[in-house]
Amino acid sequence: MISSQYMELTAQAATSHWAWTIAFFLWFVGLAGMGLFLNVWLKSRRVFLICAVSAVVGALLVVSHLGRMLNLPFAAFNALLEWSFNFTSWMFIGICLLAVLCIVVVLQSIGIWWGEKKGRADITALAEGRVLAWFDGVLGVAATAYSGFLLTQAAGVPLWNTAALPVLWLFSGLACAVGLAEILAAAGKLETGHPHWLSGTAWGVHAGEAFVIFAFVQSALSGTPGAVAGGESLLSGGASLLFWGGAIGLGILLPSLCALVKNAKSVAILGGLAAILGALALRASVLFAGYFDPVIW
Repeated sequence: MISSQYMELTAQAATSHWAWTIAFFLWFVGLAGMGLFLNVWLKSRRVFLICAVSAVVGALLVVSHLGRMLNLPFAAFNALLEWSFNFTSWMFIGICLLAVLCIVVVLQSIGIWWGEKKGRADITALAEGRVLAWFDGVLGVAATAYSGFLLTQAAGVPLWNTAALPVLWLFSGLACAVGLAEILAAAGKLETGHPHWLSGTAWGVHAGEAFVIFAFVQSALSGTPGAVAGGESLLSGGASLLFWGGAIGLGILLPSLCALVKNAKSVAILGGLAAILGALALRASVLFAGYFDPVIW
């Protein structure tokens, strides 16, 4: 195995730093997107509203990362005037997805508020409409997958240049959404009660996430020197604490152990919270473990 010290041969070996702002952006978008997907079956207004807030916060974080928050609206306005759109750019496609997602959830949130104000608790509250719920779910999956594809397009960071990353983001986002549902159900805040399928779904999602993490790390360790250095950083380097303690310990092992304890609300809440925080730790560890491929002179 190639040691990560090999990466110190050239200046390009430096770690690729996309700091906590991007980690939180990926986390909020994953929670919002996969939460909307899960809500097709949960039919919960609380879940929908939490996802709506997460989507807006995530969009604001990625826009703030651009430096000047007015740059993006001006660029979009100029592109609209000149009718020049770069549909080959994942950044452009992703910003469009996020913009549509934010507009849709904000409008639906207003509809929910208006319906409650008028005393309507049925389908007229918009978010519970079956067709609309599926539209939200598909849009949420697309936005979550985009956040993974965005990293795969980063030039020179082979740890991220893998098709496993969008799949990992989908599983991790779904685990995060299931954790949110478990917390609300245990606290008696889920309008439809405690779905009988929730615990089984959590087990399946965490098992799937663990498998994709294994595939992701294994792919890195058998890749280029930059990918190997990134994989070693996850397993035993600078990102290992976030990876083992956060992504694996909090995100997979603790929720799985909590699922073994039946009819204990506090344990269910603990497991749900651990899954949510584990999803954040996974994104941060993958970001911080990214190394550029070295340039051999």
